[in-house]
Amino acid sequence: MTTLVTGATGFLGRYLVRRLVERGDEVRALVRAGTDPAPVEALGARALRGDVLDRDAVARAAGGAELVLHLAGLVAYEDRDLARLRQANVESVRIVADALREGARLVHVSSVAALGPADSPDRPADEGHEFPAFAERLPYPRTKREGELVALAAAERGRDVVVANPGFVLGAGDVYRSSTFIVWRYLQGSLRVHTPGGLSFVHADDVAAGLVAAAERGRTGERYILANREGNLSYERFFRRLGEVTGVRRRMIGLPRGLAVNASQLLRWPVRPGEVRSSANWWFYDPAKAERELGFTNRPLDETIAETAAEYR
Repeated sequence: MTTLVTGATGFLGRYLVRRLVERGDEVRALVRAGTDPAPVEALGARALRGDVLDRDAVARAAGGAELVLHLAGLVAYEDRDLARLRQANVESVRIVADALREGARLVHVSSVAALGPADSPDRPADEGHEFPAFAERLPYPRTKREGELVALAAAERGRDVVVANPGFVLGAGDVYRSSTFIVWRYLQGSLRVHTPGGLSFVHADDVAAGLVAAAERGRTGERYILANREGNLSYERFFRRLGEVTGVRRRMIGLPRGLAVNASQLLRWPVRPGEVRSSANWWFYDPAKAERELGFTNRPLDETIAETAAEYR
């Protein structure tokens, strides 16, 4: 099978490329100028130069592909980033969906952020969760939701589109610290406070396996949460567990949301106000649908934490 992957050089993208190559796919990786293609070429993919916002480049890369997995996007949290986020997380979806050949399948790799945070830590969100009105003020979740709506609209028009919503990915090999920064900052000692709320932590390779399963068995027009039920942890519990697994125990200070936002504006923290506003929610999710329909599974969370931390010890 000829498969195109956007965002292939990223943390999750490299895990996915490895699994696709092992499956026997002829993998094309769309790699923008200035990004080193060597990591994905070493995995067996063919690197094609082009930007995901360049319609002609995407059309050439997708030409003849039977499967497209769209991972490329932007993570940013400040209001000033909204225009860039819309280009990367919304317009790119439209361009990729338009480039899809007749009969090809698109797996749009969104994020649990597109669902919005759960109503409470005791009620993890599932695929039917209604995006909360207040989350419209959070630029990253807002644009991930908008991009997902573009993908689902393409499915309504007859395109073979499946949506996947990964949780907060951890694991080895995050060379840009795009996702594992929370572990790195803790071990480094630069992160000593946390807000209320929590995240849904999941291993990148488990997500990659789930994406392959979504490509093989996902139903058109459906979304699938690829998260770890065990990984739904408050920040307090996560840092405690990280300390137990690594032996690096630090006293973490919990701050109320408003105080944390104000402090991040006044002090030279490693996180910015928009990131604090976003993080102070319950980003907890239920992967039951993916488990049931895709056979999605997760490794033990402590194994994921240990592997991630080993990169920074």
